Order: sequence, then C-alpha cells, then structure tokens
Amino acid sequence: MENIPTQTKLIGPKDVFLELWVMGTLYIGVSSIITLLFQYINYFFVDVANPYSFSQSAVRWTVAILVAILPTHIFALRLREKDYLALPQKRESRLRKWLLYLTLFFAAIACVVDLAALVYFFLNGELSARFLLKVAAVALVAGGVFWYYLKDLKRESPELPKSAKLARWIALIFVVVTILGAFFISGSPFRVRLEKLDNQRIIDLENIQSQIVYYWQKKGIVPTSLDELNDSLSGYAAPKDPESNTAYNYRTISDLSFEICANFSAIGPVDQAGRYSTKASSIGPMGLEDSSWQHKAGQTCFTRTIDPLMYAPSNNQVIIKPNMGQ
Repeated sequence: MENIPTQTKLIGPKDVFLELWVMGTLYIGVSSIITLLFQYINYFFVDVANPYSFSQSAVRWTVAILVAILPTHIFALRLREKDYLALPQKRESRLRKWLLYLTLFFAAIACVVDLAALVYFFLNGELSARFLLKVAAVALVAGGVFWYYLKDLKRESPELPKSAKLARWIALIFVVVTILGAFFISGSPFRVRLEKLDNQRIIDLENIQSQIVYYWQKKGIVPTSLDELNDSLSGYAAPKDPESNTAYNYRTISDLSFEICANFSAIGPVDQAGRYSTKASSIGPMGLEDSSWQHKAGQTCFTRTIDPLMYAPSNNQVIIKPNMGQ
C-alpha cells in the first residue's frame, strides 16, 4: 500500500497551473473566436439599420488576443498530455474532472441560449441572414467544444485517439484561417498607418476651416494666408502636415470663399467597415457648402464658401476690405 501514490503526491503546483491555464485560455479563445466570427458576419452582411455594427478595432483586439494565447494554450496542452502519458492517474484528478464538467456546463448553456434565441426570433418573424449565421457560429463553436470534451471525459486511455487528433487539427486550422482572414477585413498595419496620417490631416483641415470662419465673423473677410490665423495671445498656430511638417496649401477665392489643400497618403475616408466611401456627404462638420472631406491619394483641394446667413458676423466686427489694386 505504501507504493501506491496518493492524489496529493500526484497533483502538484505545476499540474494545477497547467490545468487552469489550458482551460482558462480555452475559454478566452472560444469567446474571441465567436466575437471574430460575428465581426465577419457584420462585415459581409451589412445591416442598413445598424451600419456601424462592424468594428475594425474589435477585430484587431480579438486577433491580438488569439495570437497571444494560442501558442501558450498549445504548449501547455502538450505538457499536460505528456504528464498524462507518464502518469495516467493524473487524468483522474478532481481538479481536471471539475474543470471538464464546468466546461461542459458553459458549452451546454451557450447551446441552449443559442437555441432559445433562434426560436424567439423565429416566432417574432425577425429572422435574417445575419442572425442565422451568428446562431450557427455559436452552435458550431460551443457545440464543438461540448462534443470534444464529452468524448474526452469518457475516454479512459491517456493516449489520444485518431478522432481526437483529427478534431484538434481541424480546430487549429479553423482558428488559423480565421485569424489570417481577419487581416483582410481589418486592413494591413501599413494601410492603417496611412489612414491615421490622413485622419490627422482631415482634423487639421477642419481646425483651419473653423478658424477661418471665426476670422471672417470678426473681420468680414477671409484671411489671405494661414499665417494671419496665428494668434500669440490665444497661442493658436495653424497646424502643419503631420508627416512632412509643411504648411497646408491655402488660397482665397473671394470675400466668402477659400480653398485649402493637403497631400493625402491614400484614398479615403473609409467607413466603419473599412470600405472606401464613394459618395461624398452633402454637409460637413462646419455646415459649409461642399464640405465633404472625400479625397484621393496625393494632392486634394477643398473649396469652401461661407454662408453669411448661417454664420452671421458678430456685432463688434471690424470690417477690413482688401486692396484690390495690389
């Protein structure tokens, strides 16, 4: 009897760590995969009532989480399987049994809630391709986890059967393909950098535009150059291009009209789904005529005309008339 190892001797801190890590990363990975599949559906099946349901930020965060935890999950899983082969008694530990049954519980709850949602929306007549695909995504992932760990719980041999090995490879390939596909809907890192630079240029142009309107309200004329907007008292200085640090091109057209230009890195702007907008908006952030910021790659100019009725001058306006003879 003294040669029979007790469970206390079999299960040490290392075993507790591996069991918790494998199951913890499994839960995080499963929830991340479902989130990523939902974003795929939102991207390819746009809801006109909720066009902003797709989020590039959510896709990037989910991919980052999966890339970080997937290798550690596989590494810990292999270490645990080696321990099972060396000491098959470890597979019967209480900790492992509790974690497996907890996993089955969560997977079963997800499947039941998924089915209940399907029935509810079916009775309400609100079924759509987006909803059905999301139900199928949850059923596929949660159902697959439930099936695999139910088989694993019933398995007595520490060696993995061929069906379990095949299931692992299919799951791994599915996850890797899902991650790789996410780069196409979230945009490459190089493209994202160009978009950020262009977004900053648009913010700068909006800032300059608002300052020109304020200048006109006070003086009754648009400035002849951007340098006239600089104010040492308020500390304002016209922003410059974030990449080249050069001033934006500007010229006056009339007492009410002006043109500002910027050298953009790419065509844009893009919508929430990462698609490039082809229809310019009829009104912009300042409520000026032709105030869309739709641009091409390279030099793009925007002509603006101030509506004197919408932006009435202030009462203490100082009228400055240009010398047209110069």
